[in-house]
Amino acid sequence: MTDTPNPRFYDYVAPKFASDNDSYDFKANGPVRRAPVYDRRGRLLGDVWTDDRQAAGFSIIDDPEPDMGYAVSRMDRILAEAYKSEIPADQLLDPALYAPDFELRPEA
Repeated sequence: MTDTPNPRFYDYVAPKFASDNDSYDFKANGPVRRAPVYDRRGRLLGDVWTDDRQAAGFSIIDDPEPDMGYAVSRMDRILAEAYKSEIPADQLLDPALYAPDFELRPEA
């Protein structure tokens, strides 16, 4: 028997926190545009919004079903990836950004 602890305890990973500058602002500066987001089964999940300047986000519906919780984290990742790719806030209502996992239905 050895006194060495299990090696998995040596693999400490420092948590990484996103700064306020790693995503679009969450406070709109002026009016916003919204587009509803649907899952693959056609259920309304919430909406993506943008002020077309520097703010954007996702708002889940008021009474989501238990299995809809994943949408918040997935939409946050999509928006973070768009931000890192330097996609301007005024282009965030492009359905292609959310496909194939979600269907974004911007107003005509």
